[in-house]
Amino acid sequence: MLEQTSKSQALFFRGSWIADYPDAENYLSVFYSKNPAPPNYTRYSNKNFDDLYEKALAEKSDSARYNLYRQMDQKIINDAPIVPLWYDMAIHLVHTNIKNFYPNSLNLLELRRVKKE
Repeated sequence: MLEQTSKSQALFFRGSWIADYPDAENYLSVFYSKNPAPPNYTRYSNKNFDDLYEKALAEKSDSARYNLYRQMDQKIINDAPIVPLWYDMAIHLVHTNIKNFYPNSLNLLELRRVKKE
């Protein structure tokens, strides 16, 4: 399947993507047309999306970058190069005597600040 999708020989396929780092760019990079397959297996190409992506890469302000990400995300929703089937959810059952346990966007188990009372 990887060989077929990288050569655009698969008309339809199922795939998944998990963030490597906590930034929306990690997910949006798979739709940047200048990225080959992988990661742009869909061969999605939208000049306006690409312009926003490049602008976001250069943007220093988090709030301005997130605004660009929202615009890019809406373009993906509107153009629908993928069909999301599900969104993974993590549930943490934490006893009341455990303090300072906070989930994070990468679902990493971070225990350095956790205390048991």
